[in-house]
Amino acid sequence: MRDSESVDVATWMLALSGVVIAFLVGVGLLQLSITGDLGSFFRNLGIGLLLLLFSVGFYRKWRET
Repeated sequence: MRDSESVDVATWMLALSGVVIAFLVGVGLLQLSITGDLGSFFRNLGIGLLLLLFSVGFYRKWRET
């Protein structure tokens, strides 16, 4: 695998995780607006933040190799 291919994979992985995070936060906001329950919103926000931490970690690791 060439270096440019690994950068492309890392960038796509980060972009796709951004889409998943946006979806999770969007679903949390939708649930908050419908039910008024803050718990589900904060749960989705927490999952999104954990996913963001792992995604950035993997991105940085793949960029170094």
